[in-house]
Amino acid sequence: MDRLDHLHVLRGALEGAALDLPTPAAPAGERERSRAVRRLGDHLIPRLADADAPLLVVIGGSTGAGKSTVLNSLLGSVVSASSAIRPTTRRPLLVHRREDADWFRPQRILPGLPRETVVGSSAPSTPGEGTVGLEVREVDSLPPGMAVLDAPDLDSVVEDNRVLARQLLDAADLWVFVTTAARYADAVPWEVLGQAAGRDIAVAVVLNRVPPTAAEEVEEDLRRMMAARGIASAPVITVEEQPLHGGLLPPTALDRLRSWLESLGSDAHTRAEVARRTLAGSVGEVLDGVEIVEGALAEHDSALQVALGHLEDARTASLARLKVSTGDGTLLRGEVLARWQEVIGAADLTRRLGQGVSRLRDRLGAALRGRPAPVAPVEDALEAGLATLLREEFSRVREEAEESWRADPATVDLVRGLPPAADADLDARALELTHAWQRDLLTMVRTQGGSRRTTARVLAVGTNVVGVSLMVVIFASTGGLTGAEVGVAGATAALAQKLLEVVFGDQAVRTLAARAH
Repeated sequence: MDRLDHLHVLRGALEGAALDLPTPAAPAGERERSRAVRRLGDHLIPRLADADAPLLVVIGGSTGAGKSTVLNSLLGSVVSASSAIRPTTRRPLLVHRREDADWFRPQRILPGLPRETVVGSSAPSTPGEGTVGLEVREVDSLPPGMAVLDAPDLDSVVEDNRVLARQLLDAADLWVFVTTAARYADAVPWEVLGQAAGRDIAVAVVLNRVPPTAAEEVEEDLRRMMAARGIASAPVITVEEQPLHGGLLPPTALDRLRSWLESLGSDAHTRAEVARRTLAGSVGEVLDGVEIVEGALAEHDSALQVALGHLEDARTASLARLKVSTGDGTLLRGEVLARWQEVIGAADLTRRLGQGVSRLRDRLGAALRGRPAPVAPVEDALEAGLATLLREEFSRVREEAEESWRADPATVDLVRGLPPAADADLDARALELTHAWQRDLLTMVRTQGGSRRTTARVLAVGTNVVGVSLMVVIFASTGGLTGAEVGVAGATAALAQKLLEVVFGDQAVRTLAARAH
């Protein structure tokens, strides 16, 4: 895997990273994630894939610094609108030489911005015209080996313009930063120039509209500030305050800037070195951002694991309650006991079980054949009781988990994102699980032992009768019963136990009951 493949893998990993819990680190992590994805697509991947492409110069600066005037004067024609109305540059303009059109008309760089190609000497867009996108023009007066992009104001009153300006600077191979004698000490320019030092990007500073009497003093102070921020080697082009002619500065006003650009763009080796230097700095910044993303993801996953832990605690507690409530006799109350007595009476099991196991084994089939016991009502009653128990546990688990998630700001959104718990859905799910358990239990009854003799006894008694007997046995503890129910349940369980022992044998019944529970 080469370096380009690694960048594609990194971009895919960042695109798939989810920071959807409001942990403390999430806002910074999401900002760095979005910026890294954008920079990889806008600059790093296309630059590494096309090392010979012309350099992309971005002209940036503060509101009213004269960026468009600098660009127009550099080219010798008005291609970018300038105005006293702010903000002026709403849609960024990219100019390139005719021979470089194939590098910039496709979506090679800044693929998220739609292109609008302007042919010939069409007038520049006026402030407010057009939609957010990238206007692309051919201008052959541009120094060879580069394209120039006029960006919105870094401190624009419009937030979208500020965001777009930062995006364009991130996509640049080198910067031309335009400021003025009145604005050079503002905070925003120095924040951006500090980033230039961090990226090790080539940058030139145009100090515009400087009063002639203060030029030396202002430039000296600016250079002092640049040295303090690690960009002392960047050239400073001072442009004195003077009248414009046709919207342009005199041709000589930007000679130093033009010479600097030509020195970087005219030679393929120099272009490659500038691009490599910027690429290395940008990769370093992206990797620094990835570390922030990794920290945010670790915090996110930790919060999620805590939330899942609360859910697991609620589930474990629910299973413990179910283990108790399905074995303490609670499910044998009232109607279940009455219906089971009907089954016993219909089969005359009470008397026949008293005659002894050996004689019952011989006569059980004949006693029950042709006299089906009314077992369905018992099954229905047990089914309803178990489904109700499960339904209550579903609701309780959800309530306990939600309560713990609400207590933590990092996981409260998990509760907000849950669909409402519809009663009908919970009832249906509880009944579905009850039916599934009953089917499994009957399968166990049919297959227990495996011998033809045992199978014959099961069929003789009736699979459903044996299954209900097994349910009664596992639900039969009297711990949850009171008063007369205790004696009735005890006798009921004893009869069911005896019936199962007749059919399967003592040890098999114990194993079967444990599995069924």
